[in-house]
Amino acid sequence: MPDATGGVRLAEARAKPTRHGGTEAMGAMEPALFRMLRAGRSEGRVLDGALDGLAEVFGRRATAARVGPHVTCAEADRIAWALISSRHTDAAAVWLNGHAAGDDDEDLHGGEDFDAIDYITGRR
Repeated sequence: MPDATGGVRLAEARAKPTRHGGTEAMGAMEPALFRMLRAGRSEGRVLDGALDGLAEVFGRRATAARVGPHVTCAEADRIAWALISSRHTDAAAVWLNGHAAGDDDEDLHGGEDFDAIDYITGRR
């Protein structure tokens, strides 16, 4: 279900079937990256390395605090999806918490009670 900014909450995308036969559930997702890595394809290793690099950047508290408040909630969610999909849940939480620091109470990630892990896992 789209949020007020047109994005889809991370938790609401769980267990939706994809057109490729997998699901989008955070714990059960088998992205193409994993299939490529298991098959030994070099594209998978290159993509995995690139996503590791993104996790290093967006998972830094200083970067998340400096950049996060300047993106929309939908954009923050998209970055978090990329991080979570590549096994970087901790980096996604740091990123979302940095983004949320600039949100107001009425924003998707707003409020003093926002917790990125609860949001990612659907407990919020």
